[in-house]
Amino acid sequence: MPVKLHYQIYGEGKPLYLLHGLFGSNRNWFNIARQLAPTLQVIAVDLRNHGDSGHAVSMSYPEMAEDLKELAASLGHTSFDLLGHSLGGKTAMAFALLYPSLLDKLIVVDISPVRYDSTHDELISVMRSVPVGTLTNRDQAGEFMASRIPDPMLRQFLLQNLVRDGSAYKWRINLDGILKNYSRLREFPDELTGMRFNGPSLFLAGARSDYVQPEHHLIITGLFPQAQIKTVENAAHWVHADQPEAVVREVHDFLER
Repeated sequence: MPVKLHYQIYGEGKPLYLLHGLFGSNRNWFNIARQLAPTLQVIAVDLRNHGDSGHAVSMSYPEMAEDLKELAASLGHTSFDLLGHSLGGKTAMAFALLYPSLLDKLIVVDISPVRYDSTHDELISVMRSVPVGTLTNRDQAGEFMASRIPDPMLRQFLLQNLVRDGSAYKWRINLDGILKNYSRLREFPDELTGMRFNGPSLFLAGARSDYVQPEHHLIITGLFPQAQIKTVENAAHWVHADQPEAVVREVHDFLER
């Protein structure tokens, strides 16, 4: 059953939907969205179990693609472009394969349609262990997490999901739902094997990231025959945060062709 998605709209013009990665929200794309907005209508979306969107027990890529289809229909969009990063990139790929008639161009940032090893179990475990009911400020949560997540930037990224609920704090992200579905989120759906999206596709990979490997290129072009695969220098997995100007330039160039 589709989940109602929260979103923010910037600018006017042809619609471009932006989908964030795991543990993120539409706010991660605020700066990029504002830079793209002068020539596009940018719709930055919270995926299910993230941000201010609805929660659900199930969380497969086809289900998240259907969520987006329902949102686009509610906004009257029958033809649009789509950009997704990481978890959002896999969702965007699933959408392109399942609903190609709705999509003009696809942009995928630092992810491939393959299975990945588990890298987020510890983060989920740490977040679930934070005693949110006893917190009086967000800094206390950061101190609690510091011994197991020493990277301060990563902690701050995760702490964006900790919000005040009356006099207490809570995680707005559905940690239990994500944990339950994490094994399938690491995969790319078998049921999409053999499908094709024949529209223009751009895959942007961070040069300092290992998410898009040379051996993935044939898999990508098998599903997306028109795919261009480009590397963004001096960028790790969060390509849009490391090199925002380069991402904006690549997106503009690709969509204007």
